[in-house]
Amino acid sequence: MAGPRAEDFRNFGIVAGPDSPLYGHVCEAIAGSPELLALAATSSEPMANLFLAAIHAELLREPDDALAAYYPTAGGDRAADDALRPALERFCEARRERLEATLATRHTQTNETARCSALLPAFASVADGRPLAQIEIGASAGLNGLWDHYAYDYGGRPAGEAGSPLQIACELIGPQVPPLEPPTVAWRAGIDRSPVDLRDEADVRWLRACLWPDQAARHARLEAALQVARQHGPVEIHRGDALELLPGVIDAAPDDALVCVFHSATLIYFGEDKIAELRRLLAERDVAWIAGEAPGLLAEENIGPTPHFALTAGRGGELKQLGRMGHHGGWLEWF
Repeated sequence: MAGPRAEDFRNFGIVAGPDSPLYGHVCEAIAGSPELLALAATSSEPMANLFLAAIHAELLREPDDALAAYYPTAGGDRAADDALRPALERFCEARRERLEATLATRHTQTNETARCSALLPAFASVADGRPLAQIEIGASAGLNGLWDHYAYDYGGRPAGEAGSPLQIACELIGPQVPPLEPPTVAWRAGIDRSPVDLRDEADVRWLRACLWPDQAARHARLEAALQVARQHGPVEIHRGDALELLPGVIDAAPDDALVCVFHSATLIYFGEDKIAELRRLLAERDVAWIAGEAPGLLAEENIGPTPHFALTAGRGGELKQLGRMGHHGGWLEWF
């Protein structure tokens, strides 16, 4: 699989720039650097964010480099300028072997817990009176699988576990109010091709590195979610291919629970054939299915605010769009 190209970094920078000015400038710097593009081309994924995370991880491990001046997570507050690209090139050249190893072995791993504010109403919408046996595809460290242990504020409407270390605010867009009474979770599991072990310092550092470095609120949410996981987790994550493992994990769920398969920001890594196979697999099972994914991957829609995900749910492999959600959480438009 070919790594990201200059246009991939420019496109990612355009999308990321409004929320992460630093990554907007970093992506433009990489796109203009033959040396950095050659290193990025060794990536196991075609998306730009794996290379960005690999650089960030090295900087978190060694925050005494000049590049740290630009990264708030490494103590920096310097605005992007003409020295950013040379600093990136020097930093990456000095750590080429470690970066190449990361690009060959790591995968993008983002537990964006703010997305749980959209998942909670989706879980409520599929509930049928039974407790949930939930299975997350692309679970990473399983932090989103602990959604019922977080506290939520939907514009003055509280939900979830009051007093949780993780407080998630969600702006409701439009006139509709979603269901906010969460079902009970009786059993939880996840599947990931490269799960994150919360007992491993390097794995936890990788989780931090996959977050954008100038978004303090996201990093604060991660630290709070890690605290919750130490109290209530970890979720059991099965390592391997989701389509191969999913039938066995479904079969392991308690008989008296409603099996609910869910995922967010995952199918972009699947491709059309694997998405079609997932749909066929779930059509053969009497399970609930919830997805928060980029528009068009599972449900066509009238394009609304961007960037955003389409929130869908259903049974028997058939999905209905419930609404739109912020791609990093933060807002929900319920249909």
